[in-house]
Amino acid sequence: MIIKFSHAALVMLALSGTAHAAENYETVLGPAPITDATKLKVTGRGAAVAVLNGQSLTISGQFAGLAGPATDAHLMMGSGIGIPGSVMTDITVTMAADGKVTGTVNLSRDQAAALRNGRLYIQINSQVAPAPGGNLWGWLLPEHEKVGEDVPQTGHWYLPQGEGLKAHPARSATSNRNS
Repeated sequence: MIIKFSHAALVMLALSGTAHAAENYETVLGPAPITDATKLKVTGRGAAVAVLNGQSLTISGQFAGLAGPATDAHLMMGSGIGIPGSVMTDITVTMAADGKVTGTVNLSRDQAAALRNGRLYIQINSQVAPAPGGNLWGWLLPEHEKVGEDVPQTGHWYLPQGEGLKAHPARSATSNRNS
């Protein structure tokens, strides 16, 4: 009986999965692309951190200086860093010009892979800068060492690139002809 119990305990342990080390991500929330028409509406700054523990992503951040109250916030998925995408899920935001953005999201394997490849970002919309353009954007990237202004980054770190940032075949052919 003891042997069966030990075997059953090992099976239960194997089925429960191995422990995952938490992965830390961060972003600076900055104004969405600005044009002459939107430069007075798209204001503010912020920062957020996110922790991926298994498939659970917990987001916590702050923002300030919006030209109007925040209306909603989302975790978005684009095809690469800086390339806008579509809403994955809503997250909680303080409906004010200054406040917090928070949320916990269970990610699928594909969504977790997208996070690791720099394709997930936070978007905060406001009354004066609504969706789809939004007010503040910030791509979630692996936490890394901070250096001062005008100081080169050293050590092992990376900026993941999505499919959307690879050279366009037509552009590559054109640049090769011009070389």
